[in-house]
Amino acid sequence: MVNRSKTVPTLLLALALALFGGCDTEDAMQVRGQVVEVVPRNFSELESLRVRDAEGQVYTFATEGFVGFTPSHVREHQFLGQSLLVTYVKRGDVLLVLKLED
Repeated sequence: MVNRSKTVPTLLLALALALFGGCDTEDAMQVRGQVVEVVPRNFSELESLRVRDAEGQVYTFATEGFVGFTPSHVREHQFLGQSLLVTYVKRGDVLLVLKLED
């Protein structure tokens, strides 16, 4: 039997990584922090995201497509003070989100 709760996120991540083409996942970095700002692109996608880590550094991220959470889910984290784990790559001067996790 297939565990759909693990299969769907894995497939979404694979699709997202394929769409990024030039992004090498070996160069991926992570930061965990509190959500400072959420800017939605539409109902299901983020335009940008700002996160403050435990040391107080604020990271500003851009996105290209769906990154695992809707803007409303990310806002829940912001309002409830729950942290997010952001996996990202640096493309030029832009920090580009690959995926978000609780």
